[in-house]
Amino acid sequence: IEIDPRLGAKRQLEVLCHEQVHLTFPQLNEADVDRAGKDLSRLLWSQGYRLVIVAPNAKPPRIS
Repeated sequence: IEIDPRLGAKRQLEVLCHEQVHLTFPQLNEADVDRAGKDLSRLLWSQGYRLVIVAPNAKPPRIS
């Protein structure tokens, strides 16, 4: 799966969730996959999940 890096962070998370639902539940129709991807991304976003880009050789952020 390749996600367009020009998308905003929230939309990238939504697309990633959408594509994973396709892989996990291949029998679902597109409308159900779309709904599940949006629901899952909304939950993750509300819990603070974000893409963190760290420069090469930089000290990784502390995860609590």
